[in-house]
Amino acid sequence: MEAALLRSPCSLFFSNKTETSRKNLNFKSKNFSVIRASANQSADSVVTLLDYGAGNVRSVRNAIRSLGYNIKDVQKPEDILNADRLIFPGVGAFAAAMDVLNQNGMAEALCTYIENDRPFLGICLGLQLLFESSEEKGLVKGLGLIPGVVGRFDSSNGVRVPHIGWNALQITKDSGILEDVGGQHVYFVHSYRAIPSNANQEWISSTCNYGDNFIASVQRGNVHAVQFHPEKSGDVGLSVLARFLQSKSYTAKKATKGKASKLAKRVIACLDVRANDNGDLVVTKGDQYDVREHTKENEVRNLGKPVELARQYYKDGADEVSFLNITGFRDFPLGDLPMLEVLRYTSENVFVPLTVGGGIRDFTDGNGRHYSSLEVASEYFRSGADKVSIGSDAVYAAEAYIRTGVKTGNSSLEQISRVYGNQWL
Repeated sequence: MEAALLRSPCSLFFSNKTETSRKNLNFKSKNFSVIRASANQSADSVVTLLDYGAGNVRSVRNAIRSLGYNIKDVQKPEDILNADRLIFPGVGAFAAAMDVLNQNGMAEALCTYIENDRPFLGICLGLQLLFESSEEKGLVKGLGLIPGVVGRFDSSNGVRVPHIGWNALQITKDSGILEDVGGQHVYFVHSYRAIPSNANQEWISSTCNYGDNFIASVQRGNVHAVQFHPEKSGDVGLSVLARFLQSKSYTAKKATKGKASKLAKRVIACLDVRANDNGDLVVTKGDQYDVREHTKENEVRNLGKPVELARQYYKDGADEVSFLNITGFRDFPLGDLPMLEVLRYTSENVFVPLTVGGGIRDFTDGNGRHYSSLEVASEYFRSGADKVSIGSDAVYAAEAYIRTGVKTGNSSLEQISRVYGNQWL
């Protein structure tokens, strides 16, 4: 296929752009400790957020608010054009995202905004969409701002796909927002990546290695995008967001030079959660779901409140927190409002990945209303989960495939990955 067939209306942007000089940024970092700024309603404190309706952007919202900023949501293309600073936390599948952006006119507005060198930060899919195309669902055109095709990681060289975990950045040029981040670990979760080339070299501000080198971040003028998730990279990630927002309320302290060079081993706090006899959610442990004390009262073993324990594990250095709703297999998850509230409150102060499992499957309630596993997972994502863990339903899907050799497209795995990508399972 000729390159011309992949060209989008944005393809010629930046062809004659010169590098925009950046002011010296002065932010506090740590070890990347970030001090919250006082929020007000002035334009300087407002961040425009492009949320096209897929995945967990609650984490990004909470990170922005923790830095002292207010959020204005994009409702129409004009909101993009009028933004003083724009963050695009793209989550999900490339083709689905481009469909939404094209259908509501936001793709054209994004191109115009970026062409005018306005302050922009794309996250994860928000980076990938800047490229010419992706191979995720066949060959799908992107915004065409950066030369290159986004392709799947090559698993033939021994790496597992998707790439999930804390990996090291190798800085290739000074981009301002990555100051003191070189050699530090940040959090990635993706199956597709863009490869450095002569054609896109001037855009690249950092790379990462996972089987081969891929583009971890890009920068040109005021336009930035990162493949990793700063909102889930702890204090390191918060420092990246703070530098992009250029708040004058921050002071800097020199960070310890990082020495990370590869994928890190992770510490994941796994919390089994269920309701006690009073209806309160507690963290518990037991053998084969036997979580009651062997006492006369036979009460549910209570190891603490899930939100408080999650925050403590985060402060103690956990790289991820996983909640397992151990009664979710018999209850209707969307009716489990306390568990959804646990996710919402935890995500306000815990800036590492949150995983939730238990009861993610198709379900019909007592009124005969059918809910798909996609609807269940979507509600978990909207409530603050970054990943969902599918247990029994995944086993049933595998057994059905082994028995018939047919992918129906109706299993929970297929439903969710079709919209969000298989990296979110």
